[in-house]
Amino acid sequence: MAEAGQEISGEVLREVELKIDIRSATILVIPKSDEIQDKNMPRNLHNAAELFLRVGMVDAAENVKRNVADLLDIYSNDPDGKSNFHVGRGVVCWACGHCGIPKGGANQKGNNIKDDLDKITPGPCNKCGETEQVNWLKVTQPVDATNTKKEELPWIETPPLSEEEMKKKKEAQLLAKRKEVEEQVKRALEERERKNL
Repeated sequence: MAEAGQEISGEVLREVELKIDIRSATILVIPKSDEIQDKNMPRNLHNAAELFLRVGMVDAAENVKRNVADLLDIYSNDPDGKSNFHVGRGVVCWACGHCGIPKGGANQKGNNIKDDLDKITPGPCNKCGETEQVNWLKVTQPVDATNTKKEELPWIETPPLSEEEMKKKKEAQLLAKRKEVEEQVKRALEERERKNL
């Protein structure tokens, strides 16, 4: 039996424990017309993450986990509609595991919850550009305590940073790291000086 860290025919095995939020099961995968009868088709993002793990696509499962966590964080903070978010209908990409608003943004056909998804092709993936292996998502939330009625919610995500914003963020992170290292060096020097006295 292979152990984590062992190399087998050019691949390094790694032990993975990935906890997928059970609430990801409330985000439904909308099958295309030729997928409706497919019993292996994941019905929600929890199933999708499990499938990715089962076939060894760990990075894709981690993408699902991260994207769902980001969405649920936004909803848990009760978005006010005034903050800078992209709002629309999400897709799941079977090539990379990315879940989110497709390339083209919230103004693309299909991103309105009222659009008839049978007539609109999902995608392309906003991360890898995949156009074929993509399905629409439906974010749901129970309306009553019986959990029998559900309302559909839009996919909400923070827009990606511009190049300038990314540069500023990296500079701020470097500055914070520099301050942290300088503080550690200062404490170490003070400690050494105390020991020498």
